[in-house]
Amino acid sequence: MSEHVVFVVKQKEERQKKLRETYQDTSFSFFSSIEEVDSFKDMTVLVTFGEDVTSTILKQAPQLKWIHVLSAGVERLPFEQIEEMGIIVTNSRGIHAIPMSEHAVWMMLDYVKQAKTYQKAQVEREWARKIKPTELTDLTVVLLGTGAIASKIAERAGIFGMKRIGVNTDGRSVDHFDHVYPMKEWEKALRQADFLINVLPATSSTEGILNQNAFNTLKSGAVLINLGRGNAVIEKDLVNALESEDLEHAYLDVFQEEPLPEESPLWNHEAITITPHISASTSFYMHRALKIFEENLSLYIEGKENYVNEVHIEKGY
Repeated sequence: MSEHVVFVVKQKEERQKKLRETYQDTSFSFFSSIEEVDSFKDMTVLVTFGEDVTSTILKQAPQLKWIHVLSAGVERLPFEQIEEMGIIVTNSRGIHAIPMSEHAVWMMLDYVKQAKTYQKAQVEREWARKIKPTELTDLTVVLLGTGAIASKIAERAGIFGMKRIGVNTDGRSVDHFDHVYPMKEWEKALRQADFLINVLPATSSTEGILNQNAFNTLKSGAVLINLGRGNAVIEKDLVNALESEDLEHAYLDVFQEEPLPEESPLWNHEAITITPHISASTSFYMHRALKIFEENLSLYIEGKENYVNEVHIEKGY
């Protein structure tokens, strides 16, 4: 049986044509969403952003052998059923390093250069010469996570002369970090942070770790940047920390509920800067994600098993 690849993420006509020409013995079906698919029974490969895959759909796809997720997040996949069916899962982690590292640097510069103060002064036509920006040089950035995204942030922070501290599961050394602590000693890192950047995935062990205890442990005047997952932050504790000035400012790109509800107090807090989960967004995104997919598709067709970014089903990432 020839492979039948189903895309449930909209693809440009030229991308569809290129895939069909490159893999002529493979059939492709392209849809803008999973709701448009009328039958899953012949599907052997599914390409998705992952949030739309349900147990009901998997029951309708007896031939499905491989799911490629065009994002890094896979936490919403029905892993128990995927494991039972023996389905391979790969994702596109790693392609986010460039845009997300730029986003992190932008946020840090926004803070030390007091961009909002100057913007306000411009609106008020005030020649605000008394404002004194600071510098990133010699400040300490602590990164929760030391993977591709965190490593790229650390690399770019080094250009500005920042001290770079990482936190990972076992404290193993990673390029571009001056020091790495194991998670069991993360309080030592928190006490040094001028900027705390979370890039951890959503797992049971990371849920709610940025809570009142963590904020109380942080160095006074620290700034939080959350680019990982919204479930890591207890939002009411965050607001309390900002009100008590345990935290100086928070830059949030991800939230417990998305889109962020209109009634959320986070919208109007003067010490919070919000972006709508776009830190990984870039005009180059799909090109990079499909490059990983095509590399894996070639391996899949050849019957090889050393897939790029294979997800550990038992770990959930």
